[in-house]
Amino acid sequence: MTDYRPDYHPQPPPVPWQAPPVAPWHTPPPPAGSLPARPRRRTLVVAVAVAIVLIAGLGIGLGVGLLTRGGPASRSPGSSTQTSAAARALYNQTLAATRGAAGVHYVSVSTSANVTQKTVGDATQDGGGQLITLNSTYGNEAFTLRLVGGTVYFQGNVPAVEDQLGVPSAGAAGVQGKWVSVTSSDGPYSILQPGITVAEQANELAMVPRSTSQVTAADGSRATRISGTITSQQGDSGTGYLDVAPASHLPISQASTVSAGAVTTTTTVTFTGWGTAVPPAAPATSVAWSTLGASPPPNGYGSGGSSQSPPATPAV
Repeated sequence: MTDYRPDYHPQPPPVPWQAPPVAPWHTPPPPAGSLPARPRRRTLVVAVAVAIVLIAGLGIGLGVGLLTRGGPASRSPGSSTQTSAAARALYNQTLAATRGAAGVHYVSVSTSANVTQKTVGDATQDGGGQLITLNSTYGNEAFTLRLVGGTVYFQGNVPAVEDQLGVPSAGAAGVQGKWVSVTSSDGPYSILQPGITVAEQANELAMVPRSTSQVTAADGSRATRISGTITSQQGDSGTGYLDVAPASHLPISQASTVSAGAVTTTTTVTFTGWGTAVPPAAPATSVAWSTLGASPPPNGYGSGGSSQSPPATPAV
């Protein structure tokens, strides 16, 4: 099977000791020791609690995995506002349109305290891929995920191998740069898999819709903004909005601000290329996670070394 090489992937910034970065799932594994020590992904599942994203994200995080990016859209003069019944109806149409799409490209950025996580991804109906960078107590993490046939393939640098896979520090250097297959029965799967598919990206759009208004989106297009609230089972609360295309009801961008105790997390996600499926290919060779002698890190897989757990997806 040949890899796809779409032209629209934004490239992550280069780092001092790495070859130029490439799109998430379109390069052969670099030799051991060549992956960068840069930041990681998803719903800011590490270091601090994250409310929603996309997804993924995108990234969309948005955990949570549909993700948002771009600045807030501007309100158009004279734009009308409708209340929750209309907002909920449009929101449900948006979820249905998102889940039914063949694919989407997204970029998500989440910031909380001194932690920043960026996810660049492509989602399809049954798979997809993500390039995630973030800073954690393990160091600057950088890793790529591919979901193919229900298996997640992981490739990352030493900090990411330790945090995301639970490989002891003594063995992490030997896993760096190698593709690792993670199946549904493996410990890290439930942390790595969410947010990769189109349906998972829809899950990351979770909010309680309150109103709609007509706006000019960050990309300059006309959009309908769904504004609402976010409340997790742990009591974390915040607000967010989702800008959608008037005709297709597909998301253009998403933004949220959520507080968990003294920690506030802001997430932005942008979506492009709706309907364009970019299925990833499984790596030619990979190592099974079950053979690595890994175990859960002290605060869980993908915790970034933090004792905080990510909040549950809010009920809508």
